[in-house]
Amino acid sequence: MLVEQCTVSRKTPLDGKLEITSGAAQRLVPLGARIPLTGAGGDDTAELSSLECTCEKGAGSRHVHHFIQSAALRTLTPGSVVRLELDEGAGRVRIEAEP
Repeated sequence: MLVEQCTVSRKTPLDGKLEITSGAAQRLVPLGARIPLTGAGGDDTAELSSLECTCEKGAGSRHVHHFIQSAALRTLTPGSVVRLELDEGAGRVRIEAEP
């Protein structure tokens, strides 16, 4: 099941964090603290994280950014579009670059 499509930021290869929407994060929470991950450089585990900030997106207002984080995500190319899919039966997330 498609969770979302997102664009890889220039920071993802540096920190292994792929920014996702709050809705996507909520759909992944039931998978637990260590989420099985396929694609994006092989099989690995990932975790969810969030950051409260006041960047320009919020025009100075406080808001939260959500991320899925894994060393495997460091292989993603900045600017590429990836599909984040959830295999509910296997309890696994798959991340693949769009062609």
